[in-house]
Amino acid sequence: MNQTDGFLIKKINGISYLLPVGQRIAEQRRGMKLNETGEQIWNFIPSAKDRNELLALLADYYEIPPEDKDMLKKDMDSFLDQLAAWGMLEEPPLAPSGSGIDMMIGGLTLHLSSPKELIPSEFLPFYAKESQSPDMTIEILPSTGLSTSPAGGLLRIQAEDLLVCEQEQEYRILFPQSPQLQECMMRKDGTLARFYVVPPYREPLLSDLFHAIRLVFLYMAARHGRLAIHSASLYYREQAWLFAGPSGTGKSTHTNLWNQYFHTPVLNGDLNLISCEKGTPMIHGIPWCGTSDISDTASHPLGGIILLRQSPTNLCQEPAVDEQTLLVLQRSISPAWTEDMLEKNLHIAAAVTNSCYITRLFCNREREAAEYMKARIDDHLRQLGGAAESVISV
Repeated sequence: MNQTDGFLIKKINGISYLLPVGQRIAEQRRGMKLNETGEQIWNFIPSAKDRNELLALLADYYEIPPEDKDMLKKDMDSFLDQLAAWGMLEEPPLAPSGSGIDMMIGGLTLHLSSPKELIPSEFLPFYAKESQSPDMTIEILPSTGLSTSPAGGLLRIQAEDLLVCEQEQEYRILFPQSPQLQECMMRKDGTLARFYVVPPYREPLLSDLFHAIRLVFLYMAARHGRLAIHSASLYYREQAWLFAGPSGTGKSTHTNLWNQYFHTPVLNGDLNLISCEKGTPMIHGIPWCGTSDISDTASHPLGGIILLRQSPTNLCQEPAVDEQTLLVLQRSISPAWTEDMLEKNLHIAAAVTNSCYITRLFCNREREAAEYMKARIDDHLRQLGGAAESVISV
């Protein structure tokens, strides 16, 4: 725990302020008004290696009785968190702590440390044996009064329901429309995400947390070569087939037609995680499925991606190869906060589209649309089988 260089305490009319100097002014860092306790905390920081030592120094200085230490700690943590958020304090990278449950989602291992009442029921089918080295650890902790200011880092995303600030080793994620889900600190390597929530725990928080965990999971998944596509999927001829398109184009309607008339299982009604592993395109089960309540836990070979467009008649059109990649990428909801993240997503989309069947389907919402597409897929698989037989015979 260290003070960030470039901030000095100065008095203005007898009032203490922590002010930027030099490069910090060039970075347009803000100053902070300090009360007597805040000034004392700042002065003690160089003498303490961590927050526990700092708390001991403060308790001794103010002669705080043991029964009041918890209140002092809460006030100290709140002030330190604000210093960190404003870029005035540097602390060691996040480190995982505590126990919890283990899950396998999308072929990746997650360790979730959380109060029992904050574990979404959607995670139950994904419980797995304990992993010694999970791909990601997610911790849910009670808030200690953290500041919700987005300052103190490079603002990457600013929307009504989401703020993402990039710091040196972490991302700070804020959720302005969730009164109880205060923020998340996530390592840039995706191995640890720590959520801070405001007690008491109520039902809206559980839903907000479920979707916030999706965000950090998809960040980590992209680092492992997986891309989330807004789409519905079904299982046919021992392969998964993904139907993608903007909201309202009939993804659920089309897959439900298959299910009704051909008895094909629907794997996920709203979101699918895809990858290309050793040249084989795959689809991976995840718990996030919109309002469909249809999800799958397994991974399956991906036969193809059908890009839907509404039309009174049914017709398939093969996009150019570059357009195929672009169309798939446009249906992705995986985070792309930086150029590097966009590049990763683009690489995954290109690998998948170069390895499976991609077509644009103009279709209506009737049974004939499903019959038409089924015939096209059957024809595609026959051609693949014929090509394989030719290679073997040669």
